Amino acid sequence: MHYLWFDTETGGTNPKVHSLLTAYFAVCDKDLRVIDELSLQLRPSDLKKLNLQPQAMEINKINIQEHLADPNTLTYEQARPKLKTFLVKNKIKGKRKSFTPCGHNVAFDKEMVWEQLMPQDEFEEEVHYRTIDTSMICNFMKDVGVFPETLGNLMSLVEYFNIAQKEAHNAKGDVLMNIDVYKSMKSMMKDRKKDMVGGENSLLEIIEG
Repeated sequence: MHYLWFDTETGGTNPKVHSLLTAYFAVCDKDLRVIDELSLQLRPSDLKKLNLQPQAMEINKINIQEHLADPNTLTYEQARPKLKTFLVKNKIKGKRKSFTPCGHNVAFDKEMVWEQLMPQDEFEEEVHYRTIDTSMICNFMKDVGVFPETLGNLMSLVEYFNIAQKEAHNAKGDVLMNIDVYKSMKSMMKDRKKDMVGGENSLLEIIEG
C-alpha cells in the first residue's frame, strides 16, 4: 500500500463553511520516497461563497487577490477530476484501495477535501479509511512520557527532530516536513525497540534477570 500524504490551506477552521484555498498531495512508496505529487490552487466557482477568516489568512499568508487572479487557480469543479486522475494513475494494480491517508491532524484535511473538493464516497473508492496521523502519535508519545508536553503542532516536532525547515503553513512545505517527522518517529522507535529487546541493560535483560 502507498502512503498518501496531504495538507490543505484554508480560509478558516470549519470545513462546512470556510473556503479551501490550496491542497498538496504526495504519493510515497513504502520507504517514504515521494513518487508523485499534485499541487492545487483553489477557489469556489461562485466567489460570493468565498468565506475567509482574517486570522486564518494571517497564518497561511495567502494574498487572496493574487490567488484569485492567478490563471493556475482552479475552481473546485475543475480540480476534482485532476485529483481523481492523480489517484487512479498511482493506484497499485490489483488493490481496491491503494493509499493510506497521512498527515498532521489529517481528519481536518480529509473533511475539507470531502466537503469542497471530492465527496467522501468518491475519495474512499481509492483511499483507505485507516489513517496515519502524526498529531495522534505525538499525543500518545506525550501520554507515555516519551515526548515532552511542549510538543504538539508540526513545527514543534520539526524543531524537536532538528529537521530542515521548509515554508510553514504552505501545503507542500508542511507535507514534506511531515514526511520527515514521520521518518524520524519511526527511526526513534526502532532504536528504542533495540534497547527493549537486546543490548546492555536492555528491558529484556532486566526482566529475565
